Amino acid sequence: MSTVFLVSGASSGVGRALAQFLTRHGVSVIGLDRREPPDREIAHISCDLAEPGSIDAAVDRVDGQVDSLANVAGVPGTAPVEQVLAVNFLGMRHLTESLLGRIRRGGSVVNVSSSEGRHWVAHLAELRPLLATRTFGEGLRWCREQRPDRPVYDVSKEAVLAYTTASSTLTWSDGVRMNAVAPGTVRTPSLAEVERSTDPRRLARQRTAAGRDAEASEIASVVAFLMSNESRWVNGQTLAADGGVAAATTWAALQSR
Repeated sequence: MSTVFLVSGASSGVGRALAQFLTRHGVSVIGLDRREPPDREIAHISCDLAEPGSIDAAVDRVDGQVDSLANVAGVPGTAPVEQVLAVNFLGMRHLTESLLGRIRRGGSVVNVSSSEGRHWVAHLAELRPLLATRTFGEGLRWCREQRPDRPVYDVSKEAVLAYTTASSTLTWSDGVRMNAVAPGTVRTPSLAEVERSTDPRRLARQRTAAGRDAEASEIASVVAFLMSNESRWVNGQTLAADGGVAAATTWAALQSR
C-alpha cells in the first residue's frame, strides 16, 4: 500500500518545500492549492481555502484513504480581513474535518501556524466564540460582528493553535495525531507582505533573537517529522520552529519580573 500525504499550499513557499522533501523520500504527494505546483512529481487538486464549495469539491477528488495531512496554506495580514480568517483558520478547519474520516489509523494532521499565534492561551476568552462556531459561514459571521481590535492575522494563527490543542484530544481515540508548527519569519515569496503587515519593532526583535530568517526547507523538515511515524507518540503539541525566538522572549519576560 502506497503512502499518500496531502499538502495544502504546495505550489510555493513552505508547502512546496515540504512536498519536494516528501517526494524525495518516496512519498506520494497530492497538493491542494489554487495554483498547480511547478513540480511534475506533485499531483495537484485545485482548492481555494477561502471557498467551502471549492474545499468540498477537492475532498471529493481525493481517492480513498490518506496517511497524513499538512495544512500549510495561508495568506499574510495584508490580505482582506475576512480572507485572512477564511484561509488561515476557517478553511483549514473545514478541510481537516472533511478529511478526518479518510485518514488511516496511525496517521497525522499537522497545522502550520506562526510565532504570532503563541499567545493564544492569553486570548482564549476572545477565541472561544470563534472556536465554537460549527461552520465556515458561522465563522465569517463572527468576524463581521466582532471585528477584533487587533490584527486578524494574529487571531487566525492563535485559533489554529487553540484548535490543534483541543482537537488532538478527540482525534487520538481514532488513532490520528494532530500537532502544529509555529515558524518565525521564513524566506518565502510572501515575505515582503509579511513584513508590511508586521510591527517593525517586533520583527526586528525576532530577527535579532534568531539571527536570520528561516529557509522554507527548515520548516518543511519539521512538518515532515510530525507527519511521519517517527513522531507517533507526539500529539497535541506545538513545535516552535523559530530559531529560538519564543524561548528568548519568554526568558526576557521572566527576567523582568
